[in-house]
Amino acid sequence: MFVNGTWTIGVKTPCNHLGVEVDVRAGQLIPGRIISTAMACLGPEGGYEAWTTQLFGLPVAWEVDGRSLVLHNSHGTVEFEDAGPNTQL
Repeated sequence: MFVNGTWTIGVKTPCNHLGVEVDVRAGQLIPGRIISTAMACLGPEGGYEAWTTQLFGLPVAWEVDGRSLVLHNSHGTVEFEDAGPNTQL
């Protein structure tokens, strides 16, 4: 979303929500500030959030591969597949 002149990606983890300000340049998301809710989850949920925060702490390359959006950098890779139209509306 575009908020106050800045592109911001909303990310939901099993623990918290993150807002990552990004600059979009030549197939990369260049991260800025990261804001987060603060539920202080223990166990694997907190680990998933930490991994996600580390992913978006570095520039993230993005590409569309067929019906998938792939995000990747030296920390890891995430692939999102098109789920098709929302039939619940």
